[in-house]
Amino acid sequence: MTALLLPFARRLSDHQLVSPGEVPRGRACDCVCPGCEHPVLARQGTEREWHFAHTRGQACAEGYGVSIHELAKQLIRERKELLLPALEAVVSGSDVTGRSLEERELLFDGKTVVLDECRTRQARDEVTADVSGTLKGREILVEVTVFHRLMPEKRRRLVDTGLASFQIDLGAFKTVQATRQRLENAIFREPGNRSWIHHPRLEAAKARLQLKLDARLAEARAQWEADEARRKEQAAQRAKEREAKSPPIPYLSWDTAPILPYGWDDDFDDEPPVPPGTIWRASFPSAESVSAAQRALAQRTGIPIDRVRAVTGTITERGELAPFSVGELATRWAGELEVGEDEVLRYFSEADYVLP
Repeated sequence: MTALLLPFARRLSDHQLVSPGEVPRGRACDCVCPGCEHPVLARQGTEREWHFAHTRGQACAEGYGVSIHELAKQLIRERKELLLPALEAVVSGSDVTGRSLEERELLFDGKTVVLDECRTRQARDEVTADVSGTLKGREILVEVTVFHRLMPEKRRRLVDTGLASFQIDLGAFKTVQATRQRLENAIFREPGNRSWIHHPRLEAAKARLQLKLDARLAEARAQWEADEARRKEQAAQRAKEREAKSPPIPYLSWDTAPILPYGWDDDFDDEPPVPPGTIWRASFPSAESVSAAQRALAQRTGIPIDRVRAVTGTITERGELAPFSVGELATRWAGELEVGEDEVLRYFSEADYVLP
């Protein structure tokens, strides 16, 4: 990457930040570097962007970033103009099934305002903002960042003032050569490089949205609990029906019990729980098919997705299936999830555990 050139310098006659085109060429510019305060000369050639260069030694490490930061504040103070970012309140949460819910409200769009007055480096309570302006009797604070992020401690102090405050991020100039025109565009015409640090209207808006979100979460929980009760009732009814279909087993002592032929089973259900010939696939299913089947099982039964994953995620390799038949594992997971074995068998099929 081409080295970034010093775009602005401080003119000694009035201590203003200037561009190379605003001063005489060479040493006659009578300027110093804003970072190290050493003399600079104005280079106005044809090969590169016009810029300033130190009269001796290497360019200082801080000069480029400091010059952008200082001129940005100067431009805002001179024009008394701010491009405010849009203000939107957002609250979010997860319902009992793990589904994300969100409420949002746009309080106002981004807009340009003209300040009644504007100052730089104005101390306010325990914090000094880069820019402080007054708009219709209300104070607003602005932080400008270039190479360094806004530190959490200063952010907290800005919030503690209770005043509206926002940040303009000029980090794009870390890789793009700064010029006066590019800097003015970034400050006054680019809405995407700024965000609110605090706004007095935001907390009240979030409180309203939280009430709406809480009502939706409560409704979702009530629906889930109703579905859960219905599911348990249906499972109990199916158990009663199976019990009613099974003939009573007479008591037999060891002396009188007949010897059953090899291969007989004591399961007297009319229909076997596992279709004949159902076997595990030779390959373990993909993570994507397992995840999709888990979500489908959670939605179908109303069981929280985290609980479904906790039970069905205990087996992660093909070799771990070997100790179980399809029916054995279906019975085990059905008991842990409190669902019918048919739901687990359907999960096996949707996740590609078993052959069709």
